[in-house]
Amino acid sequence: MTLGPFLRPWSGQAFRLIPADSSYAVLDLRFAGSGALNRWNRQGEPTLYLASDRGVALAEFARHFPEDRSPGLPSPAVERAVYRLEVVVGAVIDVRDPAVQRALSLKNAPSCFLDRAVARSTAQFPRRTTAAEALIVPSMAFLDAPERWALVLFLEKLPADPRRFVHAVDAAGTFQVGI
Repeated sequence: MTLGPFLRPWSGQAFRLIPADSSYAVLDLRFAGSGALNRWNRQGEPTLYLASDRGVALAEFARHFPEDRSPGLPSPAVERAVYRLEVVVGAVIDVRDPAVQRALSLKNAPSCFLDRAVARSTAQFPRRTTAAEALIVPSMAFLDAPERWALVLFLEKLPADPRRFVHAVDAAGTFQVGI
C-alpha cells in the first residue's frame, strides 16, 4: 500500500524549547537535526521537533537530559525557554494511525519506536518516498496517551524561511531541569 492516501494538511499549536540564555531566535533552525541521538532522523538531516503541549516538551527534554550528558560531568540545573508556535504544514502523515502502521508493516507500535533504529527507518520511508513534510509521532514519554504527540518536520521539504510555515510565535515561559 502507498502512503499517499495518508497525506493530510495540518495546522495547530505546537511547542518548542530552546536554551533560556540562547543568543539564537526560536526560529533560527540552523542546529535542527544536528544531534546524534535524535529518534526520528539521522544526524545532520534538517529536522525540527515540536511537542503537542508544554508537558510533552518538558517530558521529552527531561527524558534526554540524563542520557545525553557525559558521565562524570556535574549536573547543573538547565533552563529552557518555551515557545508556542502556530504551524501550518501541507502534507503530514500521522504515524499514530493504525492504518498507517499497517501500511508501514509495523509490529508492536507504538512500543517499537523505543528502538531508535525502528523510528528512524519508519521516518526515512515517507521522508524519501512521499511528499510528506512532517510526521506526527507518539511522544516517547507518553506512549499510552496518543493524544500527546510530537511533530517531526522535514526541513528540507519546507520553505527555507520558517515564517512561511510558522505563522505566530508566543513566549510560553521557562522551566528548569536538574539531576
